[in-house]
Amino acid sequence: MKLMIKLGCVLCLMLPLLACARQDAVATTQTNEQGCTRIRSVGPQDPFKEPPPLKQACLGPYLLEIPQNYFYNQIGAEHDGSYALALEYPSLQPFKPGERMGLTADVSARTVTVDYDFIDRIDVHEAMRRNYVPMEYKKDDPEETLEGRLGGPTVYGLSPYYLDMNVVRAHYRKKGLREDAPVMQAEWHSDWFLSKDQNGEVTTVVKCTPREVITSGVEYRDGKLVKSSEIGYAECKHTFMIASRDTLIRISYPREGLEHWGEIEQRARDMLTKFTVEQSRKADQ
Repeated sequence: MKLMIKLGCVLCLMLPLLACARQDAVATTQTNEQGCTRIRSVGPQDPFKEPPPLKQACLGPYLLEIPQNYFYNQIGAEHDGSYALALEYPSLQPFKPGERMGLTADVSARTVTVDYDFIDRIDVHEAMRRNYVPMEYKKDDPEETLEGRLGGPTVYGLSPYYLDMNVVRAHYRKKGLREDAPVMQAEWHSDWFLSKDQNGEVTTVVKCTPREVITSGVEYRDGKLVKSSEIGYAECKHTFMIASRDTLIRISYPREGLEHWGEIEQRARDMLTKFTVEQSRKADQ
């Protein structure tokens, strides 16, 4: 009996120590392969909190501090450090804290998603090039090459490379696909729009739901862009690079945003500069 009492006392003394050990086991920082260390958000998070707290994220070696309502999930970086940002179209401002919780079709339809990818396995120029030059095994695919597309007058300052569905369908017929195969439909493909610098290097690639798809799938209601009753919606996927930071930026937005591609691109650049800790400190000096 005395032995049992003594063992019970020992366990009582050990419980606080075990609790501390469990608490310490939850890492409060995370360091990536490029040596950037961020403070992790541990425990329950409140996406509705105002003003939104700053949350840390890493882009390669660069540390960022971002108000949590800018994050796609409105909480912060994921457990593995990955993250995306979300803005509202057409204002290009962040959603209100908590507005993206229980994501609705209307909110999704007006979302501009911004992904920053640090490129360190290959040269960033080569990574950019792969967005418009096909891999060897895709060189016979007309939708993967600029040569297999139709040119035209510039659109919003971009050079268009339109999908030629007659050529695309002929390509897939040769491969034995039936006429009712999904790839025979225009909505499975995209029109391309490119911007080049003074040296002729491609700096921006925008791939949008093709012009054959007339319906947009969105409409304005009470001043807000929302999902219409049409099935699906037309969108654009926009890629450009910031070579000085070895970074590719990938953005998606409703197709009607193509007209404002330059503003959207600049907004993505400005956010990176604004949220980078080192840049902010230099600006204060």
